[in-house]
Amino acid sequence: MLFFDWFLVVFVVAAAGFDLVKNRIPNWLNLAAVAAGVLLNAWTGMPRLVDSLFGFGLGLGILFLPFVFGWLGAGDVKFLAAVGAILGVGWVPRVFFYSAVLGIPLALISVLSRGIDKKLLRQAWTDIKLLWLSRGLVFPQPIAARVSGGARVVPYGVAIALATLIAYYGDPKGEWAGF
Repeated sequence: MLFFDWFLVVFVVAAAGFDLVKNRIPNWLNLAAVAAGVLLNAWTGMPRLVDSLFGFGLGLGILFLPFVFGWLGAGDVKFLAAVGAILGVGWVPRVFFYSAVLGIPLALISVLSRGIDKKLLRQAWTDIKLLWLSRGLVFPQPIAARVSGGARVVPYGVAIALATLIAYYGDPKGEWAGF
């Protein structure tokens, strides 16, 4: 399906571009991708529609806790949900796996190029202790809300975009990822 491939590539490249340049992925882009993904999958039948909807839900669910901690932006969560809506639920774990693998060097490059903020590291450790000691009943305030001025962010949307392309085109059978 040539249109599907074209749409997927244009969407993930646009999302990665926005994340690199603006440090955010616009809601209109994610919403358009979710709508198109659901419609394209519905066009092929009810099983694909259900697969698309579950992919959307799993994409939201996987990154929800990192979002609550303030480790990721809402755009990154919605981006993975949109990818799930486009590709379906079976692709989300593989895309997530590759995004985690790619996200580690991306975070290191980002931290090394911008410098380490020791205050944020201490606060992250305090957040983890708070969550642990409260047994998950008390959630810390998101880091982005605590940082005044320009927050130091990792463009995780780039990792999700690259992971999507690697999973779908480079490892369609899951042989590299093992699933």
